[in-house]
Amino acid sequence: MTIKLSVIGCGKIGTSIGLALKNHTQEIHRTCFDRIPANSKQAHDMQAFDQIALRVNECVENADVVILAIPVDELLITIDTISPYLKSGSILIDTSPIKISIKEYIEDKLPEDRYFLSIFPTINPAYIHEAENSPEFAHEDLFCNALIVLTGSERTSNEAFKLGTDLSKFFGAQVLFADPYEVDGLLAATETLPKLISAAYIHAVMDQPGWKEGRKLTNNPFNSLTQLITHLDEREDYGKSAELNRENTIRTIDNMIYSLKAIRDLLQEENSSEIQKWYQKSLDNHNKWSEERKLATWNKITGKEDIPSSADIFKNLLGFGKKRKDK
Repeated sequence: MTIKLSVIGCGKIGTSIGLALKNHTQEIHRTCFDRIPANSKQAHDMQAFDQIALRVNECVENADVVILAIPVDELLITIDTISPYLKSGSILIDTSPIKISIKEYIEDKLPEDRYFLSIFPTINPAYIHEAENSPEFAHEDLFCNALIVLTGSERTSNEAFKLGTDLSKFFGAQVLFADPYEVDGLLAATETLPKLISAAYIHAVMDQPGWKEGRKLTNNPFNSLTQLITHLDEREDYGKSAELNRENTIRTIDNMIYSLKAIRDLLQEENSSEIQKWYQKSLDNHNKWSEERKLATWNKITGKEDIPSSADIFKNLLGFGKKRKDK
């Protein structure tokens, strides 16, 4: 029996998931859908998927597993649209950087006998400098030597966690089980805040009268900091990530203000020694993180004996096509 897996969203993450499974088309049938037809076509041409669905409901109605890899501002309306079409026993997997708000929304929308799992994939350190999200930046090994975070809800069965774990290991990633509240707090700092700071910096500089001349003096530092504004988590309704994770975003903004005030005070005091230490600490911390991220040895590396075979994964997937009996 062939497992039917559907991916909604053919950006870098969604297309990479399809590519990671391209050598198993005998066991799994991959269907994709994207609001932008050109993205679906490109992902299909890359052999990431076997079939393109023309409508989102057609993408999910017969699927055993549905993976959402879409912009944050399209999540809620997509959940509303597809929920009635999810078949009994299927599992819905969300890959967005927002956990609690999506979890709470899905718990109210998902019909009985449908299951939910939330994951957040980090990427292979070899591709850490590729910020683009279009399908041409997808890679078959995008999740290798990386970490995939798994969180759940009351609608997450043990079987769903097992499936998420097996798929993550199959992709070559380490697995981290985490509380969704904790994940929201961390992702506000590592995903939302950098893009928010990029936007704030653009306002702080370009809204000034001197920008007409200042724009002529821009080099790599300006480009490096401002380019994140072109890689937001939303397609149209910008800022939705910050809104859906409001308290954590405000907390990280406060932390940023505190840090800026600290260096401002040191400059005001003309405290050269402490200014140097402030920069040195930042440089040391960045270098330490960069080396750790490159090595990706956060946990004990999974041995080959722990990595499930494709047969094991597809056997587990089959269980979601069967309606579970009430205990």
